[in-house]
Amino acid sequence: MNIIVCIKQVPDVDDIKWTKENNLDRNNMLSKINPYDEYALNAAIKIKSRFKEAKVTVISMGPKQAQDVLNFALAKGANRAILLSDKAFAGSDTLATSKILAAAIKKYCPDFSLILTGQMAVDGDTQQVPLSLAQLLEIPEITNITEICNADKNVAIVSVKTDLKIDIYEINTPCLLALKTECEENYIPKIDDYIRAQNIPIEEYDINDIGINKEDVGVIGSPTMVYRAFRPEIHKDTKEIKEDITKKILDFLLKVDNK
Repeated sequence: MNIIVCIKQVPDVDDIKWTKENNLDRNNMLSKINPYDEYALNAAIKIKSRFKEAKVTVISMGPKQAQDVLNFALAKGANRAILLSDKAFAGSDTLATSKILAAAIKKYCPDFSLILTGQMAVDGDTQQVPLSLAQLLEIPEITNITEICNADKNVAIVSVKTDLKIDIYEINTPCLLALKTECEENYIPKIDDYIRAQNIPIEEYDINDIGINKEDVGVIGSPTMVYRAFRPEIHKDTKEIKEDITKKILDFLLKVDNK
């Protein structure tokens, strides 16, 4: 049973920098694994623990420093790590990113049973890559998953929680599952785990390796673009009331409410 987990290195929200093209400058900022992708990784590791023959492969697209999150995934228990890195990939939107991932999976991991992803990435929040990737691979998908109840090489049973109910779905494999919340225990790697991970080489492939056209990736291959990006500003209209008198506070609130 082969499980693929797509993970992304995202910027620390307190250290965001921009390029002149209005894209995130990922080469010059602090980064970490996307939290939703870590949910997927945790689920994959748990499934792996139940099947002796199961293997987990993590795939990430990004610059060289994305190796950090791949090493982290290996330390958590993944068996194999793939980095898709090429200057031609820079500026890829969700569709171009999905095409790159799909091409790499078809060539280097064609015998998968499950693909697990996070529901979204905190640096974009489009929630488009899981669906696009599943469509390109021509496999069924379920998104917004809150729990993987059971999964093997033939079928997966998952729950999707909404505001009013919890739906249980059964889906045949191969399939893609996108996790919305933490539904497994989060194992924190120890020093011995990182030492073990150092002995697992990270496979690195570029645009020529995966066999995708330059016209389909990067800014050229992206039908969407970031028009404007900015840090939101929060403005608060406050008034300090020093007197400890309840009536004055109530009078003030009533005046505000009547405006």
